[in-house]
Amino acid sequence: MKTNKISLAAGIAYTFLIYQEGIGVNILLLNIILIGLQCWIHPQKMLLKSNLIFSAAALLSSTAALLHGHFLSILANITALLMLSINLVVENQNLISNLLHALYAWISTPFIKFIAMFNKTAQQTNQDEIPTEKNINYKFAGIFSALIFIIFFAIYRNMSAGFDQFIKNLNTEFISLPLIIHYLFGVFLLSTFFKPYILNKLAQSESKLGNYLAKSAYKSYAILGIAITETTEQFMAKIIFFGLNLLLLLVNLIDTYHLSNQIMPQGLSYSEYVHQGVDALIWSIILAVSIILWVFRGSQNFNQNSHTKTLSYIWIALNVWLILTAAYRNYLYIHETELYTYKRIGVYFFLACSIIGLFLTFYKIQYQRSNYFLVRTNSFIWYTLLIGASTINWDKHIAQHHINYSLQTNKIADTKYLYKLSYSAYPALASYWYETNKSSGESAEMCRLEAQIFYHVLSDEKKNYSWKSYNLADSQTFTQLQNLCFK
Repeated sequence: MKTNKISLAAGIAYTFLIYQEGIGVNILLLNIILIGLQCWIHPQKMLLKSNLIFSAAALLSSTAALLHGHFLSILANITALLMLSINLVVENQNLISNLLHALYAWISTPFIKFIAMFNKTAQQTNQDEIPTEKNINYKFAGIFSALIFIIFFAIYRNMSAGFDQFIKNLNTEFISLPLIIHYLFGVFLLSTFFKPYILNKLAQSESKLGNYLAKSAYKSYAILGIAITETTEQFMAKIIFFGLNLLLLLVNLIDTYHLSNQIMPQGLSYSEYVHQGVDALIWSIILAVSIILWVFRGSQNFNQNSHTKTLSYIWIALNVWLILTAAYRNYLYIHETELYTYKRIGVYFFLACSIIGLFLTFYKIQYQRSNYFLVRTNSFIWYTLLIGASTINWDKHIAQHHINYSLQTNKIADTKYLYKLSYSAYPALASYWYETNKSSGESAEMCRLEAQIFYHVLSDEKKNYSWKSYNLADSQTFTQLQNLCFK
């Protein structure tokens, strides 16, 4: 069966599960269907280790959608499905290349298929000037048969009043223009999922790359007309690394002094101090790795003079120190209110990726790995962290942690931020209003009213959803709010 026919059939399942529904069991069911169809189309390829990993990641993230119902699980799931789709066409690419292939596929597919439709017709006309009995023009047969059916359908309605009344009594309200558009959009997505078009030049060039460096002769180049020999480049690298090490050491010492004494630089708040540190860190890491990749791209890896390597190791260590001070800045900022926002948690994830990337850079230099090795391993780590992060109900934990801290310290909770979170934060908010009013001796009636408002808001949101939108987080929220309403 051709992939376009599979896409038409799978589009029905996509529309049935997703149309006018929320995040829940439907995401898991759709993933099971899509992975099952890929097993049918590519039975051998789906047994490869990389495809098994991507399939497992898709099922894990879709299970997270069933449990938590948050957007992060959907983002992780879409990423996992994209990686699986591309990897079935072009294997063993790094994940950044897979992402580029995926973007190209979603943008180019409608244009390529539209053009291919005419090219195919022209090609068939030239090749099949004398049609044989075995050739079947399915498109012509389908369109012609549909026209005949429509004509006789109209004749029979005019001929039989009973048949006409039967047609009028049919409930066809569910068939609407938005539904048809949703189905056609689903077919487009699935046709690209089952048969993506890739960047062939990128795939061919990457197929020649490996994880290990091959010893090769240095190739001189010119900057502003000045020839750069191997010894010149090595001398420049030593000067650059030596100067940068001194500069970064001074920066780290000053920052460590301020942080150890918890003295903010004049005119800066914790928030500004954190943002300043993270922004500078991003550029520092990018430039540090870029310079290292350039210097150790080839023959310098095999040079017996190890001074350049030693200086680069020191710079990596100083960058790790810089990351640790940035992490401590973020900790001090959070410690002010004990409120973990998504941005503050995201800073920790970025710092974790950075420190792992620097250790891999050290490994690349020490064991003479290629730049491609660094890109491949880092992209897989980012992907793994994204899938892992989707398995945690962040909204629930953020709200519970902050509310517990506020109740224990008698500090006012940042309810303005918590209200922006998903429904998983509602029970903690309702409990906060209940406990704060109860401890002040006031009536708990207003607190019950608050819980009832949350309950009705969630009920109104979910009333148009079916079992397909069920997720565990919303179910638990319903139960907790019900208990608070009658507390």
